[in-house]
Amino acid sequence: MNQLLGFLILGTTLLLAFLIFANLNQANSKVNRWFGCFFLCIFLIQFNDLLEKTGPLKTRMLINDFIGIIDFIIAPVLYFSVSYFIKPGRKWRVKDNLHFVFAFVMLFLLLISLLIDVKSPTVADKKNALIIINAFNLVFCLQVIIYCVMSYRKIITYQKKLFLYTSNMDAIDLKWLKQVVVCILIITGLWLIDNVFKLARNNVYFDQFASLIYLVGIFYIAYFSLKQKELFDLDKQEKEEIDAIRIENSSLEENKKKLISDNELEVMKSNLIQLMDNKKPFLDPELSLFKLASQLNISSHILSYIINNSCGENFHQFINRYRIEEAKKMIQNPNMRHFSLMGIGFEVGFNSKTVFNTTFKKSTGQTPSEFKNNSKY
Repeated sequence: MNQLLGFLILGTTLLLAFLIFANLNQANSKVNRWFGCFFLCIFLIQFNDLLEKTGPLKTRMLINDFIGIIDFIIAPVLYFSVSYFIKPGRKWRVKDNLHFVFAFVMLFLLLISLLIDVKSPTVADKKNALIIINAFNLVFCLQVIIYCVMSYRKIITYQKKLFLYTSNMDAIDLKWLKQVVVCILIITGLWLIDNVFKLARNNVYFDQFASLIYLVGIFYIAYFSLKQKELFDLDKQEKEEIDAIRIENSSLEENKKKLISDNELEVMKSNLIQLMDNKKPFLDPELSLFKLASQLNISSHILSYIINNSCGENFHQFINRYRIEEAKKMIQNPNMRHFSLMGIGFEVGFNSKTVFNTTFKKSTGQTPSEFKNNSKY
């Protein structure tokens, strides 16, 4: 049963690596190459483990040592997968090679060891080798944990920026990727516990349980990576404006600069409200700060300043407030009875039932269905 699960994980991982490399959705090609490499690393690690368990005399061979170098590659590969998810247009930099220095050092030491004439190992040598292997296992776990934390922080920073310029984050907020990182941390923790206390070696049930957890984790990661949507990177000007908005929002109230006079602020606010009421751009589910700014013929930085200072909201809150008000009107309109609540959610610009329900309740204190039941036609 144990080996069967091992072969199942091995075959599944290889198939998923192939599917991700194939990029059937034709989305985020760089991301898929990195994520495909991540799954390929998982496959090789699992293959190495299975080779040790089923190989001749179940002892570590030279091929195990070479494949073992993958242990120190997988964490940086995960990190760069996340980096390219967040910035699809990211370019490779020279300093990025430093993330793989440890793996190259290990490869160099391994090649040097081939030139050394090794005598038959003594009992003391075997004990020392076991200590070294355990030390490297610990380094591997620490490396994975560090890179997972770095990846998680990258996603959090990315999500905070989204509130500044997009109205619908459901498809691009990468919550699932955050959960993937947590999933990898859990798997790493389980693997570390197993290695420290030798649970799998002494308890066949724990070994089977751990294998099932690994298999479920792999399927979970693969499911979301295969259904990902195309992510578009911001151009240079948009990035500069978002960075300026972020710095401005993080500044203390007394340090904030006035971008326009109070009179100009009132005029531009009036133009913005008039546009929102008459043309209803918020009905566009893909509406962004940049799209709305272009309709007003002003910069996105100025538009963000107007929304923040005259409405006391960020762009995301501002647009969704209008969407909820429009949804309330539609729910209360007898002529709209043929629309389902979800249909109304889509009509006003939401592209997710969960986001619509959550935003509606946060705004009104009621779910859409509760609001409908309490409304009088």
